[in-house]
Amino acid sequence: MILRTRTARTLLMGGALLAATSLAGCGQISSLLGGSQRDSETNEVTEAGTDSVFDIQVGDCMAEPTEDTVTDVEVVPCSEEHDYEFYYEYELDLGDDYATANAQIDDDASQKCYDAFTDFVGIPVEESASLTFSYYVPSLQSWGDGDRQIQCMVLEVDENNDIVPVTGTLKGSKR
Repeated sequence: MILRTRTARTLLMGGALLAATSLAGCGQISSLLGGSQRDSETNEVTEAGTDSVFDIQVGDCMAEPTEDTVTDVEVVPCSEEHDYEFYYEYELDLGDDYATANAQIDDDASQKCYDAFTDFVGIPVEESASLTFSYYVPSLQSWGDGDRQIQCMVLEVDENNDIVPVTGTLKGSKR
């Protein structure tokens, strides 16, 4: 059990290369495993560590999660090999009823992450040969705790839609 008000999120895929599907996340308690270290001036990750999904920040790079429900993620410096880069976040405004909102969450998140992808990468997702995006959405449990946050992440995939690890940021890469 994690000691947070908001307890878990779900990772969904979007973009031109991948249909919206559930992927995996990881479920370790970050306070027990040690969180990432950050530069005091830039706030960039300087040492890898496990952080709560609610504590990651735009610009963070992460390893691929391993379970459907995500509570913690392995955050690494972007200069090291990683699978995802967190590029945009926003709060949903779909009311308080999860059943009603759940039918709209994927469409809302997919559109807003799509729009932000172009600003971040420098080209629309459909023009990219290998980049796409995914996003974390509130789980039923975290929704009940007040979670309305969507977190968008860019990733590279091969012709089989398998994740291709990258080194460095994809910001402005136009690939």
